[in-house]
Amino acid sequence: EVIFEALQGHVEQLYDLLQVGLENKNKSRIREGRLKQLKNPKIAALHPDRPVWGSPNGKINIIVFSDFQSATSAKADSIVHELIEKHPEISYRFRHNPLGLHKMSLPAARYYEALALQDQAKAKKLNRLILQNRLAIKKNGIKKLDELAENCGADMKQLHRDLNSPQVKARIDGDRKEARKLGLTASPVFLVNGVTVTGAAPLEEFEEVLRMIRDN
Repeated sequence: EVIFEALQGHVEQLYDLLQVGLENKNKSRIREGRLKQLKNPKIAALHPDRPVWGSPNGKINIIVFSDFQSATSAKADSIVHELIEKHPEISYRFRHNPLGLHKMSLPAARYYEALALQDQAKAKKLNRLILQNRLAIKKNGIKKLDELAENCGADMKQLHRDLNSPQVKARIDGDRKEARKLGLTASPVFLVNGVTVTGAAPLEEFEEVLRMIRDN
């Protein structure tokens, strides 16, 4: 009775305490899961013929399975590139896992992969521009994708020939198949040396995973 009486008029503070408790419990659960993954990591193919950010032979491999039209993927992109700037030993690779919610996800993926066949540096630039301009692409479709590709210096005739080529189709289909095999049902999901980080996790969470990998 004394406790309940003391809580009267302090409902908001009690709610905040409960939220902190739940968040700490959830963080602990995620950390335990990641420690288990260190012993049984989710390993994805590196595909050395495809674009790499950071160090091509880095000891830390981050592979993202992403959707070009996902708001969370766009937010996460800026976070992971900030991480790469801080840790040049990271190798970062982009893979496709469009979830079927957005009609422009697959066309955007085809533009990126078609340009990658031409010039990987230009494709990497296009990759980031697509994520940064996802709403404009949703509104203006192929017209906006053409504009972005042209801004990256693409050979547009070659690009349009390659958009529906067997190579481009095989890369995207292969990524989606691998995502299913790894049990990845969301986008984006980052595999940090096989340890999963889902969504637009804060920079501190990625840093914690890096520490876990180094310590183990």
